Amino acid sequence: MSSVVEFELWYIVVISCLVAWVSAGVHFSSLPNTLEVIAAINSSTTPVLNVAMAGRDQFVVSWWVNELSSSWVDSEYKTVKVKLCFAPVSQVDRRWRKSNNDLKKDKTCQFDMSEQLYNSNIKNNTIAWTVQRDVPKGTYFVRAYALNASGSEVAYGQSTNKNKTSNLFTVEAISGRHASLNIATVVCSAFAIVSLFGFFIMEKWSAKRAALQKK
Repeated sequence: MSSVVEFELWYIVVISCLVAWVSAGVHFSSLPNTLEVIAAINSSTTPVLNVAMAGRDQFVVSWWVNELSSSWVDSEYKTVKVKLCFAPVSQVDRRWRKSNNDLKKDKTCQFDMSEQLYNSNIKNNTIAWTVQRDVPKGTYFVRAYALNASGSEVAYGQSTNKNKTSNLFTVEAISGRHASLNIATVVCSAFAIVSLFGFFIMEKWSAKRAALQKK
């Protein structure tokens, strides 16, 4: 009887380990940093350096494989995905943006900028990405992941340093109100004030006329 119980316990442990192994993602700490990434903002709305307006301005991102990497390193690279990521300062007290070493649970990089096939003959790849209107105000950096044939991350590179404290970018969220709406609001407000003043004059004039008729 005891052997049966031991077997059942062993079976449960093995199955639990297999489930945990299958559900776990790639660990960020295991990835080699073989990609070089440079990012800049092409802004038409603000002269301030490294500041972009959501829904209007663009990120221009260039990436390439580090020349110091061995020639066999990129043999399993099939695609490269570029993402916009929250910097630590914009993750404070925000669990929905929390970093996790398990990339399946990581919430650092929530905005896809580009995904393209990897071509070892192209030494410098550049993409332009307009900041989406739903990107919240915050501080960001850009990260690129090299993916293998199964879509798993096998390498990375980012536009900032290891501690994610340099070469950061600020995104300013849109107000949600267009200039035409602001103008319409001002016109309606002015009309309301004029109308109120007009009604006040009419009321005074009617009262004065009624008093003269009584005399």
